[in-house]
Amino acid sequence: MSIKILSFDVVGDYAHFRKYYSTSSPVTFSVIPPTAVMGILGAILGLPREDERYVKILSDAGIGIGIRLLSPVKKTRMGINLINTKSNIWVPKQRREGARTQIKFEFLKKAAYRLYITMENQDLFGHLLSAVKEHKCYYTVSLGLSELLADFHFIGVDNFTQEETVDPVKIVTAVPLNHIRKEGIALIPGRRYIKERMPFFMNDNREVQEYGELLAETQGESMSLKLTHFWKGAKENVSIIRAGG
Repeated sequence: MSIKILSFDVVGDYAHFRKYYSTSSPVTFSVIPPTAVMGILGAILGLPREDERYVKILSDAGIGIGIRLLSPVKKTRMGINLINTKSNIWVPKQRREGARTQIKFEFLKKAAYRLYITMENQDLFGHLLSAVKEHKCYYTVSLGLSELLADFHFIGVDNFTQEETVDPVKIVTAVPLNHIRKEGIALIPGRRYIKERMPFFMNDNREVQEYGELLAETQGESMSLKLTHFWKGAKENVSIIRAGG
């Protein structure tokens, strides 16, 4: 089986992908979740944001997502002033305490990812390919929060074939744990690994339909893994995340 995969880089000074269980002090995932990638694609394509319709459009298009870290995971915390816009708190002579609240946010520094995108809908895939090649987007691209602006750069579009292996193979992307065979992680000295449970796909009501565990190397290095399946290209091997596995 062979498919075309578009690869392009997304970079920004800071990123924040809020963990779903964080409360008063938001912390971030170390790896951009697939749901955030869909938001980036929706911004580039100009898909409708009302009621998260871009999620349904991309899901119906049979989207597949691969995520590669291009820079080491580095985190920092900063105080962010949040403004209360409710209860007429800013009406003259009625201003009360609580107009502003400073909250500590955790951010990723110098975030950089290479995204690998495939779609069954070739018309939409062609639209995305043209937009990325021409460096055009309908909405401003950001990394998690609207204030965290990002840039993107076309890398290429290549044919990949599906393979499976019982021997370790070099993979450059993060990999869902359910793609890894039992005792299939060949640890390499000096590499740093992280496993995160995160939302993979949601519906147009922002209800998560599928969670998954993602394994990544935090320095942006490749991993050596035994996999049930992966996608082999001319220069690299990648893992693709699809709804339902």
